[in-house]
Amino acid sequence: MNIDFKYKKKEIDYVSGYIFKGRNYRCSYVRYNTLYRNPSLGTEKVEFYNFNPRGKTRASTLILHGLGSRNIKFLLWIGPHLASAGVNTTILILPGNYTRVDNNSASGKNFLYPDINTMYQFWEHGVIDTLTTIDLLEQKKLWQNNNIIMGYCLGGMITTIVGSIDKRINHKLFMTTGGHLPKILHESPTTNFVRKMFDSGHEPSFYLNNKQYLYDIYKEQFPEVRKMSFSEIINNNDIHPLFKIDPIAYAHLLNMSEVTFIDAIFDTTLPFDSRKILYREMEGAKRRVLPISHVNWLPFEYILAKYILHKLNINDRKARKALLQGETLESPLEKDTIIGK
Repeated sequence: MNIDFKYKKKEIDYVSGYIFKGRNYRCSYVRYNTLYRNPSLGTEKVEFYNFNPRGKTRASTLILHGLGSRNIKFLLWIGPHLASAGVNTTILILPGNYTRVDNNSASGKNFLYPDINTMYQFWEHGVIDTLTTIDLLEQKKLWQNNNIIMGYCLGGMITTIVGSIDKRINHKLFMTTGGHLPKILHESPTTNFVRKMFDSGHEPSFYLNNKQYLYDIYKEQFPEVRKMSFSEIINNNDIHPLFKIDPIAYAHLLNMSEVTFIDAIFDTTLPFDSRKILYREMEGAKRRVLPISHVNWLPFEYILAKYILHKLNINDRKARKALLQGETLESPLEKDTIIGK
């Protein structure tokens, strides 16, 4: 299976409806047919939540979640609060995750399923859905020139590839993410299911079950890969195929003046070397190492939201105060009916 991250741009037909509203924003659930040419059954519809300010829109942000479903519920908190501060906020559901799980699979599994064709399918799909979501936001006049994309874990990996393709993104914020797929496949607790498949005799393509082979070929080829252009990475059949979907292969193509990379000292989900290599490739960017774990920062989204405002140059007291305001949610079907806080 080839991979090129290409799609045919066109006017996007979509369905959208307000699902709830607050004093300072409205939230729409938006769905459209993916422009990816080969979606897996169950992933054909792109879904995102858009939180639109009721007043003046000062900036836009696109948030890409991590692997699985649990983190999405935390990240959804950010939408109402950033929108209340004047930032149109979009939370995209990546294919194979949450409400877009493919048939007979589990949330997030196929991004790391030990088969090159399966991984290619989901990584390419995720990148294209991200690009077309920006297309649709532009079409709806919701994508501002002052904008940021925030990627957490898997979302950060996707952001690395998207950022090397799309010049419409002003700033890229990476939260607790990494690269070097061989180390993730063979060392991360998240991929324990992969190693069980290897132990049971699963024979994947390109020797994915041979840890030492993968580490050796990465060590040999990475010095050349990190000098390649985007087209060279995609079209070079002499490099190991994992490089074509590995964030570390694309990081050097980013404009580091537009990048902030936040790593977690106590991250046990992604192997240390996985994070270290991507961190090193982001040299020249704003890089921070914080005393957090991979997930324990999630209940403290206020800090992340405040930092996003800072990157968008929205630093006035009124905007910061909006992040702390409780929001009364109203049903769009029954006027003035309170459904929660």
